[in-house]
Order: sequence, then structure tokens, then C-alpha cells
Amino acid sequence: MLSSSRIKDCHSSRSQAVDKLIDRLRAEAKANGGIVSVLKSACFIVFYILLGMCFGIEMDEETVEKMDPITKNVLITLDTRINDFLPILRPVIGEQLKRALQVRKQQVHAVVTNTTATVLEWGIAQLIHNPDIQSKLFDEIKSTVATGATTVGGFNIPIDPNLEIFFPGITEDPKIWSNPEKFNPADRFYLGKKDADITGVTMVKMKPFGAGTRICPGLTMATVHIHLMLARMVQQIERTSYPPNSNIDFSGKFEFTVVMSNTLKARIKPMGGIR
Repeated sequence: MLSSSRIKDCHSSRSQAVDKLIDRLRAEAKANGGIVSVLKSACFIVFYILLGMCFGIEMDEETVEKMDPITKNVLITLDTRINDFLPILRPVIGEQLKRALQVRKQQVHAVVTNTTATVLEWGIAQLIHNPDIQSKLFDEIKSTVATGATTVGGFNIPIDPNLEIFFPGITEDPKIWSNPEKFNPADRFYLGKKDADITGVTMVKMKPFGAGTRICPGLTMATVHIHLMLARMVQQIERTSYPPNSNIDFSGKFEFTVVMSNTLKARIKPMGGIR
């Protein structure tokens, strides 16, 4: 449940939960003259997110509030059968140890929710104490996360559009790549020392697998397979065009991906006497 892939899968649930957090704070402020308890709402939302990750369903707020004491009681009342794991301790396990284990179970529940919520509370407290930093953070978020119509590169972007990125505009841009139309990977990447971060983390110059939260999950597997197959084919087989002396058509057409307009055919023979 705590793997990075599982956490990414729960993006939608987290987004809904954060919306609920803002709604709860606004409702509490409206009912209390603008005053809110940050920790209480934060604990609730963290628990809300964890329930969604555990059970895979969205629960209403009333159900979540009922689940909180239930999970605490389950942890407290379950009899920890430590003597099943360490039989040697069976004669010496007493009430004191059992009480200690019950306290530990309560601590586990607190660790799951309170740690994250407490960090949030401390962070908000610091922002209140340092309004200049709060203002700078707001400006940074506003400039990074579009909340309405915005402008990117001189183009007006409306709310909720479907945007398609024209990748050749990046991969064939002479401002980014020298001689981008020329196939010369050794001079470009090895000797030229140009960066080619295909994950898009450090910069967006190549995006064969996409980038960000929607990056292809098969990136690692695909690159391993491509490297292995290409290296073995180059090692073992020499290829020439077919028909002989013909020019290869590098035009493409769109299917599920962009494929060669004319399927490649090649004449092959063992490379350098290797059989």
C-alpha cells in the first residue's frame, strides 16, 4: 500500500480529499467567525485518504468519522499473541506487558494520522508567523498551478482544455539541439556531452515516455529491452537496405504510435564472421 506506484495510483482520491479539506475549513470558519482548528481537519483528511487507499472506495464524511473510533477500538481490543511468536516468554507475560502493547497499538494509530497532520499544523503556524513567506509561496503556487484561464508562451489557454504537445517542436528545435535533423548520437550525447533526460525531471528536451505523473510506467522495462535487443542485433547482424541501394522512407503515419509509412525490410548477414 505504501509503494510509490500505489501512492501514485491514489492521485484522484488525494485530490478529492484535499478538496474536502478546504471545504471543511471553509465551513468551520463560517460557523465560528473565521476561526478554524487546523489539526482536527488535517487529521480527519489524512485518515480519509488512508481509508480510501485501504478499501478503494470513497466514503462520506459521516462514515469516516465513525470509522475512526472503530479502528482505535480494534487495535486496542485485539489480543496480541506475542507468545505464539516467542513461546519462551509465555510464562512471564503479564498484565503489565499487555497494557504496554495496548498503548503501543494506540500509538500506531496516532502515527498513521497525527504525524502528517502535525507537520501540516506546524507549517501553517510558521506561515502565519511569517506572512512575507506566505505571500511568496502563494505567488509561486499561483504562477505554477493554473486556477483559471492563463497564458503560456504567448498563447491564451482557456479553462479545462485538452492540450496536445507537438513533440517535433521540441526534439527538432535547433535552439535546443545542434543539427537536430542529423542522426549522430555518439557526437551528440557521448562526445558532445549533451543531456538527454528522457524522464523530463531535469528538463524537457526529449519525452519518449511522457513526463510527470502520467509518465509511462513501462519506462524501465522498455529501455532495458530496447538496449538489449538493439545491442545484440548490432553485435550479431549486419543490415543493408532492401531492395539493394534503395533509399529508406523515413516518413511516418499515426496508428497507436507513429510508425514507419512503409514497413522496414532489410537484407541481413552475420556481422564480422560471427555466426
